[in-house]
Amino acid sequence: MQSSLIKERTTINNGLLRSKSIYSKSYKRELEDLLNYSIRNLKYTSKRQTNYVNKMNETINILNSIPSFILSNITSHRFYISIRNIIRDILLDWYSSYILTQEEIYLLRNCIIFFYRLINSVKDITKLTSWLLDRSFINTLAKCMNDIDRLLYFDKENKIFEQLSNLFNIFSKVYRRLPSKLQYENEFYRLFEATMDCLISSNYDREFRKFKTNIQSMTIKQNFFLIQCPSFFTIYHGSYSNEVIEQLLDTMVPRYASILDKHIQSIKQWKSSMIHIVHHVLLTITHAKGYYTPYANGQPLQWLIDDIIRIISEPCLLKKVNEKGTTSETILINSALFTLTTFVHEPDLLAYIKQLKKISLFNSLVSSSNESIVIYAYMMLAYILEEDDIKSSEKDTGRLLSNIFDLLRKNIKSLSKRKQHNEFIERNISLLVESIHVLLQHDQIKSEILKQNALSLLINNYQHFNDRLKRLLLESIGSITFDEEAAGRLRDNIQFINSIENMQKSSDDGIKKAAEKIIWNLFTESEKVAQQKEKIIKKSIDSIDKPEEQDKSKVEEYLYDIMISYCHADQQLVNKIHKFLIDKGFKIWVDRDNMYGPAMEAMANAVENSEFVIICMSDSYKRSVYCQAEAEYAFRCKRRLLPIIVRQGYRADGWLGLLIGSRIYVDFGRLEFTKACTLLLKEITLQRESQLNNNTIGNHSLHENHSNLIESKLSDKNNSTTLKINESMEKSKLPNKYFKRNTKKSTYSSISIKQWTKKDVLDFLYDSNLHNMMPLCEFMTGCGLIKFYQMCQTSPTRLYNQLNEELTSQYDGLRLPIGIFTQFLSEMDQLTRSSSVSPIQAIEQDAIRSQSISPSQSSKSPSSPIISKRNSNTSTNSTSLLKSPIKSVVQYNSISPSQDITSPNFATIQTSCNVHITERTTYQTKSIVSPTINHVV
Repeated sequence: MQSSLIKERTTINNGLLRSKSIYSKSYKRELEDLLNYSIRNLKYTSKRQTNYVNKMNETINILNSIPSFILSNITSHRFYISIRNIIRDILLDWYSSYILTQEEIYLLRNCIIFFYRLINSVKDITKLTSWLLDRSFINTLAKCMNDIDRLLYFDKENKIFEQLSNLFNIFSKVYRRLPSKLQYENEFYRLFEATMDCLISSNYDREFRKFKTNIQSMTIKQNFFLIQCPSFFTIYHGSYSNEVIEQLLDTMVPRYASILDKHIQSIKQWKSSMIHIVHHVLLTITHAKGYYTPYANGQPLQWLIDDIIRIISEPCLLKKVNEKGTTSETILINSALFTLTTFVHEPDLLAYIKQLKKISLFNSLVSSSNESIVIYAYMMLAYILEEDDIKSSEKDTGRLLSNIFDLLRKNIKSLSKRKQHNEFIERNISLLVESIHVLLQHDQIKSEILKQNALSLLINNYQHFNDRLKRLLLESIGSITFDEEAAGRLRDNIQFINSIENMQKSSDDGIKKAAEKIIWNLFTESEKVAQQKEKIIKKSIDSIDKPEEQDKSKVEEYLYDIMISYCHADQQLVNKIHKFLIDKGFKIWVDRDNMYGPAMEAMANAVENSEFVIICMSDSYKRSVYCQAEAEYAFRCKRRLLPIIVRQGYRADGWLGLLIGSRIYVDFGRLEFTKACTLLLKEITLQRESQLNNNTIGNHSLHENHSNLIESKLSDKNNSTTLKINESMEKSKLPNKYFKRNTKKSTYSSISIKQWTKKDVLDFLYDSNLHNMMPLCEFMTGCGLIKFYQMCQTSPTRLYNQLNEELTSQYDGLRLPIGIFTQFLSEMDQLTRSSSVSPIQAIEQDAIRSQSISPSQSSKSPSSPIISKRNSNTSTNSTSLLKSPIKSVVQYNSISPSQDITSPNFATIQTSCNVHITERTTYQTKSIVSPTINHVV
C-alpha cells in the first residue's frame, strides 16, 4: 500500500509542472483513485492500533501534499467522513483520559490541516456541509470547550489545545461563509454555548489580566480566548436564550470593566495585539444590545463608558487613524464609537453619557479623515445635544445639519452606482438617517431643513431603501410635518401624497404606522380637532340654554378614566403604573404591545374618550413622532393632562416643555414608586374636584349673566352657530393675517399669562380658533386680557353687544358669533383654572386625607394640591428648603424649559366663579419657599 501511495503522490507532484486547466480532469481521477484506495485499505475503527495510526498519518500527509486547486474537485467522499470521525474520537479520548500519544496528536494535527486546506480550496462552502457539519462532530468540540479549564490543567504544553483551537477556527470560517446561517442554526448553537463557557472561564480572565500591553504577539491560549472566542460569539446570528446573554452581562461586563480599567492606565503603550483584544471586547458587549436595561444603572457599564471615552480621546491612537481604516487604531476607534451608538438606545445609558458633557470631543471627531468615525460622531452629537445647545448657535446647527446631509447625498449616490447590495454603504446611510431622525425632535432643525432645501432629499429617496431605512425616513418626514411651512409643501406634492397613501397598506407594521402618521398630521388631525371643538361649544351652549336639565354636580362621563401616552422604551415602569391604577379601580386605555404606537384612529378615539391623559415624559418620548402626535392631540382636544417623569434626571424642553407649560408633574424618576403613585392620585382628585366646582359655580353664573343674551341669539335651535359654519364668513371679511399665523415657535404656553406680550395673546387666540376675537384683543397684553375677562364675567351681555358693535363697524357688518364668545370665556376659564391652587387649604387638609384614593372616593376628597411630606433628612440631591416647624409642604414641580427655571411669586385674581392663582415672575431656580409658608412650587 505504501509504494502505491507514494506512486500516486509522485504522479500528482510531477503534474505541478503542467497547466492546471489542461490536466485538471486527470488530477481529479488520480485523487479519486487515491481516496477510493484509502477507504478500502484503511477501514475506519474507533479502536486505533499503532499501525493504523501510522498508516493513516502517511495517507493524510500525501493528501496534504496535493495542490488546493485539485482538492476542490472532490468536495465529498466517504474517506472525508473517516477523517472527520478520527478527529472526533481522538478529542473524545482526550476529554475522558486527558492523555494522547505523540502519534495521535500528530494525526489529529494532520487531519485538521487537511480540512483547513480543503475548506479554503472550495468556493461554495455548502458543498461540504452534508458531511462536515455532523452533530456528533460539533458536539464533541463543544464538549471539550465546555470543560476547557480542566483539560488545560492536564495539557501543560498546549499541544492538544492548539489543535482544538485550529479546529474551532475551521468552524468559524465555515460559519462566516454560509449563505444561509439559519439553516444550520441547530448545529452551531451548541458551539455558541461552548464559546460562552470559554469567555466566562478562569483562563479567559487570567490571560486577559496578565497580558502585557506593549508586546506585539500572542500565545496560542491568548489568541484563542481573547480573539477567536469573542470573534465567533459576535458573528453568530442564530437564536439564543436570554440566559446566555444575561450570563454575559452578569459575568463578563464587570470583568471587562475591571480589566480594562487596569489596562487603560497604559493606553499610550498599547501595541496592535492589545488594540485587537480591546476591539473584540467592545464587539462582544455590543452583541448584547437590547438586553442592557437591567444593568444600565449599574457601575460596570458606566465604567466601560468611561474607558471608551478615554480610548476615543487618546491622541496616540487618534494620530494613527487613516482614511481607509486599515490601521488597528482606526479599527479600535470605530468599534469604540460603534459601542457608544449602541448604548444610546438604552435611556439610562444615554442619560449617563449626556452627564459626561463630551460635546466638544465628538465635535473634534467629525474632523477625522475616516468617514466611519465622522458618521459615528455625528450620530453621537444627534443624541446628546440638548435644546439649549441647538439654540445657542444657529450657525453651528446649520453647519452640523448641512454636513450630515452632504454625507447622506454622497452615500446615496455611491449606493445607486452599485448594482448589488453593499453592507458598508447601507450602514452609513442608516446611521445618517437615524441622526437626522433624532435631531428632528428640535423645532430649529425642522426650520433648518427647510432653509437648506433638504426636504426633497428625504421625499425623493425613501422608496429606494430597505424596510428599516424606509421606516426611519418616513418617521423623519412625519416629524417635519409638525412645521406648518413644511406641511404645506408636502400637501402640495400630489405624487408624494399618493405614495404615502399607498404605503398605509404596507405589510410592514412600522412603515404602515409611519405613513398613517404623515397623513394624520397633514390632513386628519385638523379635522378631528375641529369636530371636538364643535362638541365642546355645543355642550357649552346647551348648558347655558337649559340649565334646569343639567345635573350641576355631574362630571362628564368617559369611556376611560385615563389614557397612558408613553414611549416603548419606558414600558417597564409604565406597566407598573398601569397595574397600580387598575388595582385602584381606574379604567385605563394603554397600548402595551405595539412598539410603533397604536393606529392613529385608535389613538384619537382613546384621547377623545378619556378623561385624563398621562404624559410619560422622557428623552425617548420627546424623540418619538408618535408620542408627539398623541400629546399634541390630547392638548388640542382639551384633555386634562397628567405629566409624569419616567426617567431620573429628565427635564422637559422643546415642544414637550412648551406643551406641558407650568402644569404640576410627578417625578417617578426621583421618588419612591408608591409615593409617586400617591401624588398622582392626589392630582387626579384635585383636577376632578376643580372641574366639579367650576361646573357647579360656573354654569350657574354664566346662565344668570347670559340669559337675556342667549334668548335673543338662540331662539331657533336649528340656527345655532358653530365655529365650522362661520369659518367661511369669517374669512370673507377678516384680514388674512388672522388666519395665516405661524405659532409653532410660540412661547405663551410655557410662561405665566401675566408675562404675555401682545404677540402671545394673539398666538393664544389663533391656536384656540378664536379668530374673531383677535382684532378685538389685538393691543392687549396678558394683564389686559385678564382684566378684559373679568369685565366679561361681570357684565357679559353688555360686553357682548359692545364687541359686536366694534367688530361690525370695523369689518363691514361682521358679527361675533355667540359660540365664539362663549368659547373664549371657556378657554380663559380653563387657562386660569389650570394654575389654580390653594396652598393653605392643602396644608390644613393633608393631615386628614387618605393615602390611597380610588376613583369612587375622588368626589369625597377636598380640593387640594399635591402634598409631599419632607423632614430634616431630605436627600442631598433634593432641592434645599428653609427650615420650618411644619412637617408637610405643598410640592409644585413646574416643568421648565431647558434653562434652570422656576419659582413664581403668586398673585390672586378674584372672579365671580373662583379664586385663581397665576404666576408673576420669571423663573430663576428649580424651587422656592414662600415668604409666609414653606411650600415648594
